[in-house]
Amino acid sequence: MINQTKIKRLRLITTLLCSIMFAACEQNPGSTEAAQTSTTKPVTRAEIAGLSEKYAKLRKQQIAEVDYQLSIHLDRNGDSFSGTVVTEIEFNNPLQQPLTVDFSGGTVETVQVDNQKTPFSYNGHFIRIDNTQLPNKKHTITINYRHPYSNNGSGLYRFKDAVDGRVYLYTDFQPYDANRLFPHFDQPNLKARYTLDVTAPKEWIVISAEREHRVEHEGEIKHWFFPQTPKFSSYIFSLHAGPYHIWEDNAKGIPLRLMARQSLAQYVKTEDWFTFTKQSFAFFQPYFGIDYPFNKYDQILVPDFNAGAMENVGAVTFNDAYVSRGEKTQAQRMRLANVIAHELAHQWFGNLVTMNWWDDLWLNESFATYMANLSLAENSEFSNAWENFYLGTKQWAYYSDQRPTTHAIQLPVKNTEEAFSNFDGITYGKGGSILKQLPYFLGKEKFRQGVSSYLKEFSYKNSTLDDFINHLGKAASINLEEWQQQWLYQAGLNTIEASFECENDRITGLSLTQTAPDDYPTLREQRTQLGFYRINEGVMKRYATLPVIYSGELTKVESAKGLSCPQILYPNEEDWAFAKVTLDSITLKNIAQYLHAIENPFTRLMLWQSLFDSAYDAKLPLDEYISFIINNGVAEQDISAIRLNARYLNYVHSYLNQVPIDQRRRSKILKTMEDFVWERLQQAPAGSDQQKTWFELFTEIAHSNSALNNAKLLLMGELSVKGLILDPDMRWDLIHLQNRYLYSDYEQAIVRELSKDSSDRSKLNAIAAEVVRPLPEIKQKWLENLIQHRDNFKLSELRKASYSLFKDEQISLFNNNSEKILYALEQINNEDSSELISSYTNIFPLMCSDEGAQKISTTLEENPQFKPTLVKALKNHLYTSERCIKMGQALLIKNNG
Repeated sequence: MINQTKIKRLRLITTLLCSIMFAACEQNPGSTEAAQTSTTKPVTRAEIAGLSEKYAKLRKQQIAEVDYQLSIHLDRNGDSFSGTVVTEIEFNNPLQQPLTVDFSGGTVETVQVDNQKTPFSYNGHFIRIDNTQLPNKKHTITINYRHPYSNNGSGLYRFKDAVDGRVYLYTDFQPYDANRLFPHFDQPNLKARYTLDVTAPKEWIVISAEREHRVEHEGEIKHWFFPQTPKFSSYIFSLHAGPYHIWEDNAKGIPLRLMARQSLAQYVKTEDWFTFTKQSFAFFQPYFGIDYPFNKYDQILVPDFNAGAMENVGAVTFNDAYVSRGEKTQAQRMRLANVIAHELAHQWFGNLVTMNWWDDLWLNESFATYMANLSLAENSEFSNAWENFYLGTKQWAYYSDQRPTTHAIQLPVKNTEEAFSNFDGITYGKGGSILKQLPYFLGKEKFRQGVSSYLKEFSYKNSTLDDFINHLGKAASINLEEWQQQWLYQAGLNTIEASFECENDRITGLSLTQTAPDDYPTLREQRTQLGFYRINEGVMKRYATLPVIYSGELTKVESAKGLSCPQILYPNEEDWAFAKVTLDSITLKNIAQYLHAIENPFTRLMLWQSLFDSAYDAKLPLDEYISFIINNGVAEQDISAIRLNARYLNYVHSYLNQVPIDQRRRSKILKTMEDFVWERLQQAPAGSDQQKTWFELFTEIAHSNSALNNAKLLLMGELSVKGLILDPDMRWDLIHLQNRYLYSDYEQAIVRELSKDSSDRSKLNAIAAEVVRPLPEIKQKWLENLIQHRDNFKLSELRKASYSLFKDEQISLFNNNSEKILYALEQINNEDSSELISSYTNIFPLMCSDEGAQKISTTLEENPQFKPTLVKALKNHLYTSERCIKMGQALLIKNNG
C-alpha cells in the first residue's frame, strides 16, 4: 500500500508542474489522474457566436461520455419549434469551472440537473451552468427550449412550396449549426448516441439517422419514435419532416429510400439515382473492406440548400437543383453520380471515422472527392470520369492555389468561423488531387490497404491526419514524413516544364524543371508521366509514355534517351501529378498546327487548358486566344474540351467588357465571339450535349440586337434550332438575357413565364431577371433589400439577387453605388451567418481597373476586424481584378506594338 501523504505530495508536485507546463500536460491528458485534473485549467469562453478550438479542447477533457434523448414538436404553420433534450453525461473528473452547452439563437425555458430545477445563464450563443451545480462525475441534464425555424438554410429550415403550399423541413449542420436544433456539445470529437422522438402533422413523414421503430397516431398528429443510434458526431445527425414523395429500393440488403417534395417528384429520374447509388455501394464496400456501417440509407432532395449535399448519417440531403426539369446532359448525369458517390464515401470516411477537430476537415472532403471519382472511373458508365475531374475539381484547385488566399492543405483552425471559410478549392480540389497522385506514388493496392486498416482501427472514433498517414506509410513500407511536410503543410502551386534535345531524330537529353512562386518556394517530389507524340498519316499519335519521379529544381530523365524525337511532349500525361504545366517551345509551335489532330482527347483537353493558362497569365493576348479557339474549335468534338472552351470564352467575355481598349475594337471582338457561338449552337448535332453547352454560353454572351432578337424568337417559339428543346430553366435563361439588355417586352416576359410556372425556381429566376436590369432605380431597390431589409427574404432569394445585381458590363452602375456597398460591409460582417456574408460579397463584379482594385485594397486595410469569410472573399475579388488589369495591359501592348 502506498502512503497517502506521499500520494498527496505527488499530486501537488504534478499539479504545479502542469501549471507551468500546461501544453505538455494537454498533449498527454491520460498520463495520470493528476494530469487529467490539471488540464481542466480554466479557459474563459468568449461571449460570442461560434466555438474556439481552445475551448473545445478543454471541454473534451471535461467530458468522458455523453448521450442525448431528444424530443421535438413540429407543426406546419408556426415560425418556431420546441423541444426537450435529456443529456446523460459523465465527466472525467469533478468540474473545476462552469460547463457551457452550445445553443445558438433560441430560447431556454428551463434547465434541470438530476430532475432538480437549476439556475443557468444564457447569452443567445450558449448556456452556462455553474460547476457547483454539477458536483458528481455523472449527471442528467434536462433542457426545455424553443427555437425559430431557419430562413438561411442552416439549423432546422422551413420551406413552403409555392406550387401547392406544402411545408417541408430539413436540417443542415456542418460545421457548427447542430446546436440550432437542440442544446448540446457541438464539436466533432464529442461523439454521442441519439434517441429521438418527434410529433408532427399526421400527413408528414419524419426522417433521421435511424428508421422509426414505431409511430403512434394522436388525432391530427403522429408521434414518431426512433431507436438509439450508434455513436457519431452531432454535425452529421439530422431531422427532416414533411409530406415527401418516397421511392424505395435496396442495395443487396441495404434499404434505400429516395425522397422529394411532391411538386418536384414528376421530374426525378429515380433510375439514375438508384443505379448510381448501388454502383457506389458495390465499389466502396469491398474497397474499404468494411460493410456499410449503418442500418439504412435515405437520400432526401431539398430546396434552397446551401451546398450540393450533406452526408448526414443514414439520411443524406441533396440540393434539389440536381433535379432537372428537362433532359440532363451526360455531364450533368456524371455530376449527379459524383455527388452521390461523394456523400456515400463519407459514411465511412467522416461518419464512421471522424476528424478530431476542423483542422482535418480537408481530409474528410478530399478523401470523399477522390473516392467518388475513383468509383465512377472503375464502376460506372462514365469512361471519362478523370477527364471530368481534371476539367472541374483540378482546375478549381489550381485556380485557388494561385490566389493570395491559398493556404496549406493542413492548417490550424482557431474556431468554427475559420472552419466555414475553409470549404474551398484547397480543401476539396487540391486535397483530392494530391490524394489522387498518392496511389501512383505508393502503389494502388498499398494505398487501398492503408485506407482499409485505418478505417478498421478507428471505427466509431475520432482520428487525426497522422493516424491516416501512418497507416498509408505502413501499408507501403514508406516513410511519408517528408511527403507530408511538402504537400500538406506548405502552400503554393509548382510549375513543371520539359526540355529536350535530339540528334538524328532521337532524344539525346531530356530534363524536367520545377519552379515555385516566390511567396511559396517549396519544391516537391512526385510521380508524373511523360507523353510523346508524332504525326502519322495526319494523326498526332502517342508513341510512348514514360513514368518519372521528379524532385528539386532539375530532374534529368536518362531513360528518355534514344526515344524518337517528339513533336509534342506533354509532361503530365493522363494527369498523374499536381502541377501547372509550361509547354516547351517545340510543343507550343506544333499544337498551333496539330492540336485538332491529337488522337487522345484527354491530352487535347489539357493542351486547351494550357492555352487558356497562357491568356490568364497575360502571356497570350486575349484577342489571339479568341482567334485560336475560333479557328481551331470547330474541329473539336470532344464534349469535355468543348465545355472547357465554352467556360473560358465566357470568362474572356467578362474581361473584354472592361479591359481598356478602343470601343470599336472591343465591339468587333465581342461580336465575333457572339457569331461564333450562335453558329456552333446551330451546327451542333441535334439534341446533343454540345448543343446545350453552346446554348448556355449564348445566353451569357449574346448582346447585339440581332442576337437578342434570336433569343426572343426562341423563347416565343417563332424560331427553332433543330433538336433544341427548351425546358423551363432554359426559358428563364432567355428571359434573363432580355432583361439584362432591356430588350423588347422584357418585363412582360417575366409576367408571362410566371403565369405558366409558379414554382419556387421560377420565382427565384424572376428575382434575378428583375435585378439584372441596368436601371439605377432597380439597383437602388435591391441594394436596399440586401442591406436594410434582409429579414424580409430567404437566403436563397438574397443569394440569387446578389449574383445578378452587377454584371461585368454594368461596372458604372456598381461604381455609382460602391461607397454604399463598401460601407455596408461592416454591418454584414456582424451577421452570425457565414452563408449570408458569402452571399453579400457576390455583389462585387469584376473590377478591371486600378481604381476598382484600390477600393477593395483600402477596404481591407481599414477593416482588420472583418471575419475570415469576408476577408477571403474580398482578397479573391482583388486578385481577380489585378489579373484582369494585367490581361488588359498585355492586350494594349500587343495592339500598340
